[in-house]
Amino acid sequence: MAKIFILGEKNIKSELTTLLSGKAEITDKLNLETDIIFECSGFQYGEKEKNLKFIDENCSAAIPVFTNSLCRAVSEQSAHSKYPTRLIGIGLYPTFSKVKLLEIAPSKITDEKIVQNAESFLASMGFSTAKVPDRVGLVFPRILSMIINEAMHVQAEQIAETRDIDTAMKLGTNYPFGPLEWADKLGIDLVYNILLALQRDFGEDRYRPHPTLKEMVNLNQLGVKSGQGFYKW
Repeated sequence: MAKIFILGEKNIKSELTTLLSGKAEITDKLNLETDIIFECSGFQYGEKEKNLKFIDENCSAAIPVFTNSLCRAVSEQSAHSKYPTRLIGIGLYPTFSKVKLLEIAPSKITDEKIVQNAESFLASMGFSTAKVPDRVGLVFPRILSMIINEAMHVQAEQIAETRDIDTAMKLGTNYPFGPLEWADKLGIDLVYNILLALQRDFGEDRYRPHPTLKEMVNLNQLGVKSGQGFYKW
């Protein structure tokens, strides 16, 4: 049974642990016997750099590292790793298990053999995967963040109420959650930082976060994890 080491955000670590339960051994020690590493930090830049350094210092350079790349591309993270050829971007966020596949994003220098080993591991765990370009936001989280941003414009313009927006989108698109409810579950701060990263990297106004997102982050109205977002939790 493969030995998996997970570090980073507690809620994502918990969701990932649940998915892997019974299929792999989750170990709390990182050493030469570890087979796969998941680094789950999101937009906390200092934490990610600290985690990558810890990984480099405690395991073989041949061990694949799935690193969350929603807000920082793997090519950017590579500057903080001694062994950047083993880094593989992955889209991990609260509720990621509700979608049908995992997106992975190797950088242009990621070792192809490591990618193949990592894909084989995910397949053996029952995951469907899609290989996408090494860009912040990947594909689904990027599109979802933009949908959430547009839903906020609809709400701010008083076209529809929060619950009505969510109901319309769930019934009309068969989403598991409406966009504003989903924002609460993802974390308002994560959505805000994905949009900021997209705007920074692409320089396009269409990614500009709605001012209410920034306001909610400043007021610690982060959704489920703070107990208050678009809804009370």
